[in-house]
Amino acid sequence: MTQKKPLDGIKVLDLTRVLSGPYCAQMLFDMGAEVIKIENPAHGDDSRLFQPFKENRSLYFEFINGGKKSLTLNFKNPKAVEILKQLILKADVLVENFRPGIMAKFGLDYENVKKLNPRLIYASISGFGQTGPDALKPAYDILAQARGGVMSLTGYPDGDPMLIGVSFSDMIAGVFAVTAITTALYQREKTNEGQQIDISMLDCQVSILESSMMRYQATKAVPKPVGCRHPTEAPFQSFNASDRPFVIAAIGDAMFLRLCQLLGCPELSSDSKFSTTAARHQNRDKLAVLLQEKFLSKTAAEWVKLLEENAVPASLIQDLEEVCQDPQINARHMLIDSEAKELNGIKLMATPIKMTSLPDQTSRPAAPLLGQDTADILHQIGMADQQIEELKKEGVV
Repeated sequence: MTQKKPLDGIKVLDLTRVLSGPYCAQMLFDMGAEVIKIENPAHGDDSRLFQPFKENRSLYFEFINGGKKSLTLNFKNPKAVEILKQLILKADVLVENFRPGIMAKFGLDYENVKKLNPRLIYASISGFGQTGPDALKPAYDILAQARGGVMSLTGYPDGDPMLIGVSFSDMIAGVFAVTAITTALYQREKTNEGQQIDISMLDCQVSILESSMMRYQATKAVPKPVGCRHPTEAPFQSFNASDRPFVIAAIGDAMFLRLCQLLGCPELSSDSKFSTTAARHQNRDKLAVLLQEKFLSKTAAEWVKLLEENAVPASLIQDLEEVCQDPQINARHMLIDSEAKELNGIKLMATPIKMTSLPDQTSRPAAPLLGQDTADILHQIGMADQQIEELKKEGVV
């Protein structure tokens, strides 16, 4: 018998838009859940209008909404709220990323909803969380990166703080939300009770400050950006080869010795300025200058090959064309086809979770057109075609 996906049989109501929530719900779909995306009938998720487009389909929207069903509901109409409540009765998970308090205006906050379905896992994703003095402030990825400290650590020592090149705080909030939802589903198996989950983008940023925060706690000295190098290890950074930059990650004395032997300068490994991790870190600028002279003698690809052969981790700094051609990435099926007929040749990023019960993806179903499943979903809760047409005329769906 073919093993089912881990979330087979789980029904998710996705009331989210743009990125953090849709990314969370996309991962739940990829792991086997049925996901009903609930959108405003007037315009749907804002990200339907985000560039880039191909054949009038937003690829941004496509990446994080594939395979979901689309139901339109206008919550300003009480009938729409009642329809959602009927769906909640049979749902396992509800995910929303409205500003705190919005769901309560419609009587759809967790305290009210759990009366309908005590087993429901109710996940709220927001910029600053459901509590605290700034809970009601609007938030965007750049604000979370700035306020959470990540931006202060990104860039070069004498340059301005820099934004990470992807919407990192949105994406990591979605990942933490998935972790919390699946954990809550596991706990529900033992307690038969649901619960509310409160995920804050700012919280997520603070939680991943790792060694930077620990160094601050130990010294009370504020860490500064260090460019493309490690804050405590050396040489653990980028270098210029004859044609392009590449990176190496030499950790520990034994690895540094191998590097020096490969470069024809074994005396560096016994020099008191470089013989220990602490010494190399203290003299990292001097060391970088000495090594940089050596690395200009070959191409980056040649150096990466030689370094790997001598057990010194190294990599090209790949652009996205190279990422798409990377044999390891392709062997892991991390770039998959869209099943939308208009998007032939378009690759999407796969969910990176590998499990025995989760076969590698090779494609993902198309993202839904706005409201394309409205009638089917309403039929499932007992509505006739005439009722549905009346709801459409009233602007409910």
